[in-house]
Amino acid sequence: MATTASSTRGAHATLGFLLFAGALSAFPPVTTDIYLPALPQLTADLHGTVAQGQHTLAAYFVGLGAGQLFYGPWADRIGRKPPMLIGVALYLAASLGCALTNSIDAMVGLRFLQAAGACAGVVVSSAIVRDRFDHQESARVLSFILFLRGLGPMIAPIVGGLVVTYLGWRAIFWTLTGFGLLIGVSVLFGMKESRPEHVAERARTESAIGAYLGALKRPKLLAYMAANGLNFSCMFAWIAAAPYLLIGQYGVPTLWFGWVFAIYAAGFMIASQVNRRLLRRHPADLILRSGAVGAALAALVLIADALSGFGGVLGVMVPLFFVVSSLGLVSTNAMAGGLATDPSRAGTVSALFGAGQFAFAGVATWSVGVVAHQTALAMSWVIVISSMGALAAALVATRGARAAA
Repeated sequence: MATTASSTRGAHATLGFLLFAGALSAFPPVTTDIYLPALPQLTADLHGTVAQGQHTLAAYFVGLGAGQLFYGPWADRIGRKPPMLIGVALYLAASLGCALTNSIDAMVGLRFLQAAGACAGVVVSSAIVRDRFDHQESARVLSFILFLRGLGPMIAPIVGGLVVTYLGWRAIFWTLTGFGLLIGVSVLFGMKESRPEHVAERARTESAIGAYLGALKRPKLLAYMAANGLNFSCMFAWIAAAPYLLIGQYGVPTLWFGWVFAIYAAGFMIASQVNRRLLRRHPADLILRSGAVGAALAALVLIADALSGFGGVLGVMVPLFFVVSSLGLVSTNAMAGGLATDPSRAGTVSALFGAGQFAFAGVATWSVGVVAHQTALAMSWVIVISSMGALAAALVATRGARAAA
């Protein structure tokens, strides 16, 4: 049963709510990053090829992007809690299957299903934030959630390495099964239904396709989506290029690769907390615009250094750090703005943002790979085009924001 509208101007999130929403949102990144150290051993034990091992990752990302589109309208139509429980059940079944399978082909399919279950957390966490808080506070809460999500790339690979080293790759999936059970119990006994009545009323009058078409007819929402997705794709361009750029081109020892990766994750985590503080005094739309300007300027420095060779490795890595860090200022505020644009379809909008992120990220990842023999230049061009696009979208989305402030 739906509750009455609960978005309250000036209301603040409790620590318990922040941790719960952060745990739901961290479902996909934790499941990805803890698994990476197990990939070589898993592929060998299941008699698969390197390509098949990579397919288990590709299937996971496809599941993340596509799965969100199913949960969005469900969350608006039947409430936030039931889709989350369905996602957890699917995740648990797939995780158990991964732990027990003896086929690399089955692992590919199971990873797709695992992602399709995990992505419920991304959709529902964003929807319940919008259910409970106004535009400004939503941006602050989403900044904290991004901070928690950033812990995944820093901690999960270390935990995964320890588990694989001492217990083997199957223990990774038993660990994830335990993680899924913990989330499931928390949702079942601790999550209160937050869907407002006006969301339920609208959902009853339109189909899932109608909900998506209705949301996509809003130009302002599309602009926020583009700003979010294009900014997000800058990070994926870096992720796609990182091994070849650091180890292959700049000769960074493999031992230090993970630490460099952690520094960049720490960058957008710190920026997300700076964003929370800025939101106490400044409108989210103005911070979004300023962050997009900063990211675009850093991207221009990046491409100039990559073309000229100025500064060597630091000439590329320093401006890249600021571009990646902008995620904490741009994507979080763009998401909050999009949810505020159509709050009666919060679940649907959340799903569109999630799927859009992975669509833009997929194009960015593919584009970097096309020019693999010139990794720094390929990455830099993708980032500068993406950041300029994100800036243009942010300016459209926040038109009039300064006057309103």
